[in-house]
Amino acid sequence: MFQQTISHSSQVVVTDMQASAAAPAPCAQQCWFLAQWTLGKVDSAKKPGPSVKYGTRKTIYSRGDRARYSYKVLTGTVRLSRILMDGHRQILDLLLPGDTFGLESTDEYTATAETIGEVELLRCPRACLANQLATRREAPGQIASMLSAEVSSAQDHIAMLTHQGALERVALFLLRFAERQNGQRVIELPAGRQDMADYLGLTIETTCRSLTELRNRGVISIKGRRMIEVRNREVLEGYAEGDERAAA
Repeated sequence: MFQQTISHSSQVVVTDMQASAAAPAPCAQQCWFLAQWTLGKVDSAKKPGPSVKYGTRKTIYSRGDRARYSYKVLTGTVRLSRILMDGHRQILDLLLPGDTFGLESTDEYTATAETIGEVELLRCPRACLANQLATRREAPGQIASMLSAEVSSAQDHIAMLTHQGALERVALFLLRFAERQNGQRVIELPAGRQDMADYLGLTIETTCRSLTELRNRGVISIKGRRMIEVRNREVLEGYAEGDERAAA
C-alpha cells in the first residue's frame, strides 16, 4: 500500500506538468534539485541551481496557491502548517537544510510554507521536474525517495500526536533534532517555544513545563532560547519511549 501511494503520487506529478518545458539555464548541465550533494561542501563558484532568499517570518506560499515550484532548503528553517477548524495552528513539519517540500500531487499547495529565520532555498519549477522525469532514468526513483521521506515523517508525526503524552513528545522532539545535528550533545533548536508547541500539539505552557521538568531531573540543561544540552541521552530516550522507569 505504501509503495502504491508513492507510485501514484509520482504519476500525478508527471501528468500535471508539461514535460516539454526547457530546464532553467543554471540546471542545464545538472539537476541540483535531484542531485546528491553534501551541505556546506558545494563549490561557491558553482552555486546549486536557481536559489532564492527569504527574510525572517516570510510566506513562501499559502495553502491553496497554485503549485508552480518545488523547493529544497539550503540554509535556515521552514515550517509547514495549516489552520485547523477551531482556529488553532498545527505545524506539520519543520524543515532543515537538505529537506524538500512542495512536491504536490495536485495543482495546489496543501499547506502553508513560511520561514522562521532567514532562509535560502533551491527553487525548482514543476515543469523542470517533469522534464527530468521524461529524460532521466534515475529521476523517478529519486523523486519517489523524496516522497517516501515526506510520508515517513508525516506518519511519525501522526503517531506522536495520537499516542504520546506531553513529556514523551518533547523528548522525541529533542532527540529528532539532535539526530539531525549529528547527535551532538548541545543542540540548536530549529524553532522557538510557540512553534515547538504548535508542532507537538501542546500549549506553550505545557511545552515549557515539560522542558523545565526535564531540566529539573538533570536530563537536559537549557542554555538559551534555542540551545539545549542533552546531559543524559539514555534517560531522554526512556522518556521518548514512554518508559516509566525513566521517571524514577
